[in-house]
Amino acid sequence: MSADTIWLEAAIIFILILANGFLAGAEIAIISARRSKLEQMEKEGRQSAAIVKGLKDNPEKFLATVQVGITFVGSLAAAVGGVAAIEFLKPVLQSIPVWPLYVLSEAISVAIVVIVISYVTLILGELVPKSIALRYAEGFACFSARPIDYLARVSSLFVRILTASTNFILKLFGAKGLEERAFVSEEEIKYFIKEGMGKGIFEETEQELIHSVFDFADTTVKEVMVPKHKFSAIDIDTHHDKVLDFLIETGFSRYPVYRETPDQIVGILYNKDVFKVLKENRPLVLSEIVRTPYFVPDTIMISKLLKDMQKKRVHMAIVVNEHGDVDGLVTIEDLLEEIVGEIEDEYDVEKGGLIEKLKNGTMIIDGSASIRDLRDVGLPFEETEEFHTLAGFMLAKLQKIPRGGEFVNHAGYRFTIVDVEGKRVVKVKVEPLVKEVVQSK
Repeated sequence: MSADTIWLEAAIIFILILANGFLAGAEIAIISARRSKLEQMEKEGRQSAAIVKGLKDNPEKFLATVQVGITFVGSLAAAVGGVAAIEFLKPVLQSIPVWPLYVLSEAISVAIVVIVISYVTLILGELVPKSIALRYAEGFACFSARPIDYLARVSSLFVRILTASTNFILKLFGAKGLEERAFVSEEEIKYFIKEGMGKGIFEETEQELIHSVFDFADTTVKEVMVPKHKFSAIDIDTHHDKVLDFLIETGFSRYPVYRETPDQIVGILYNKDVFKVLKENRPLVLSEIVRTPYFVPDTIMISKLLKDMQKKRVHMAIVVNEHGDVDGLVTIEDLLEEIVGEIEDEYDVEKGGLIEKLKNGTMIIDGSASIRDLRDVGLPFEETEEFHTLAGFMLAKLQKIPRGGEFVNHAGYRFTIVDVEGKRVVKVKVEPLVKEVVQSK
């Protein structure tokens, strides 16, 4: 075997390894390329970015094409390497005066070539190109897009057969195709945001906002509404002299209007409608100016409710339970606050929060605080259908009409009722239990 032939075969193997590296890098780059970045590059005139988007939209075809190329290149490199092993290394080993080498010369020659080719392929055909592709995903993807697209067209028939065979086998195992599954889950996005914060890409406020958006889709209106005993409502038969006093005292822009009891909501009063009547010197009769109330079930998700309220152009909804009784109310502002946090303007009356933190981990908490509020301050509560507020928790545990001083021990904390109004739990003191008490319980 001449030296020229040896170098030719070595050059062919090297080129095939580089081709393998190109395909492996293209696969990683196209998968990793960000669609937003590709769209920006497309707007800047990079036509190859549109090709990359097309390949990403049909991942099964694209992956099958790359695999066809890698398999073909690998098989060809192995064949050329095998020939080189037999024609070059085998005679060299047979010339060594050692009987085992002579007998096993062909097997040893092939093994040496396989090891060398595998090592070089791992370095130049896999690790290096994939590392480059990960660092410069969009650029590498655009660079490789046209050759990959051309290869997909040339091997389209074979790729169709491969894709159909793959999907058939996947269905036998009950697995979904790539187009049927979400590429990124909610938990993965949260993980990416957390990683981005660690690297300084995202700020804590951005992380909180994204988490709030995910929570928004999983929250019912019952969890965010203002309970019935907390909102300000006005009787429809209120004398006009007292209406203005009520508006000034409460300071809101909209009010539920009831007949006889707050369970019989008959309308919504806008204070601007009151001022309009007064400006026109007309008699102030609430029944003539109240607007139709918008009732919603307490099980509706707030993401859907927000869309419905925007569509109907209403700002306040009355929440009713399964029996049709009024449970509370919710405004568009309440819904938006679930995403962006508390919204306060110059007309908001300053008031204490639901939770007042004292020394040594003790807290005074309003009975209307939701389970989410309790979890936000580190108290060990799980979401449950049995109760939705701290007051509901106390009633569920006590199983009787609550009285001041009664307490419940739960998950290392003592919950003591410090204020009641009738049958309603108003304030609860929460304090950590000392270790001895916890053990005795």
